[in-house]
Amino acid sequence: MTSRMIGDFRVRCSVAKEDEQGYRVQIWTRRIGGTAPEKCWTVPGQAPFTDLHEAEQESRQLFQGINGVRFNGEPEFAHASA
Repeated sequence: MTSRMIGDFRVRCSVAKEDEQGYRVQIWTRRIGGTAPEKCWTVPGQAPFTDLHEAEQESRQLFQGINGVRFNGEPEFAHASA
């Protein structure tokens, strides 16, 4: 898993197994220098993946597509796929 700084936020992506629904991509953001906990975001409307490899590939693509973070920690994307 990789992470990077975007403004005042540390951003990373991960893949989580959901009970029987498959795998879901999660985007984590945390403001550096503050006491707020890390926040987890999912892509609205994204269907769970049945294959772990496919979910990891999508996670990498989403991570590269993040071009900003809003004041509340919500990631902003460079394209309309998210």
